[in-house]
Amino acid sequence: MVIPWVAARRWSITKYRERCQPSTRTMVYGILARLFVESCFGCGEAAAGGSCAVCAAELVRIPRACRRCGLAQPVARCPRTELRWEVDAVVAPYSYEPPLDHYLHALKYRGARHLGRALALTLKPMVDGARGRIDALVPVPLHRTRLLERGYNQAQEIAAPLARALGVPVLQRAIARRAAVEPQTGQGASRRRAGVAGVFRVERSLTGLRIGIVDDVVTTGATVNALAAELRAAGAVSCVVLAVARTGEPAQARNV
Repeated sequence: MVIPWVAARRWSITKYRERCQPSTRTMVYGILARLFVESCFGCGEAAAGGSCAVCAAELVRIPRACRRCGLAQPVARCPRTELRWEVDAVVAPYSYEPPLDHYLHALKYRGARHLGRALALTLKPMVDGARGRIDALVPVPLHRTRLLERGYNQAQEIAAPLARALGVPVLQRAIARRAAVEPQTGQGASRRRAGVAGVFRVERSLTGLRIGIVDDVVTTGATVNALAAELRAAGAVSCVVLAVARTGEPAQARNV
């Protein structure tokens, strides 16, 4: 269905993105996307809300993954052999490839915050096995500069509905990011490790708590591992990563 006054005035999401400041642009674009987008973020075909049934059914499951790092097996090199691995387990059931990568990109950069709940509910059945072993969720935090630019944290958009489904709290304000780092897309494992070294600060005691670290996608694992190290230093007894997707083993990750 086309909204007549929208069509008549030729209001376009693209024009809003060009005219607004980053945080306002993201907010307005997100509202318009939720209300008026009639194409699927995955394939571009007609679909209310940005997702069609075909793409939703084509999410690629990782058939057999390492419990500790989440990489599909067999894997040439596990991250645990390259750095001190502070993570007890990685639950990341889907492969980061189309159409899921398009959904996550829309959630992260195109203001499609409503996808966070849908992705959380998709993740929940795989997380049910961790129920009773997690006391609280911690979304991977953004630095305040990037949070202001984007207007929200995509990890929090997944963590909030997932926490409600699991019946546990979200410790959103317990962890801060000390510094904004350069976007790490395409970087190898060694550069990612250097980029996140010392960037997290835990601002409360976590003594005895079993923490679930929530993120949208795990790549080399450097970010979640650095966060897990700080959570353990604050008293957490275990850290399980809960992510929607896991990338494969990129060439950059092998050339450490």
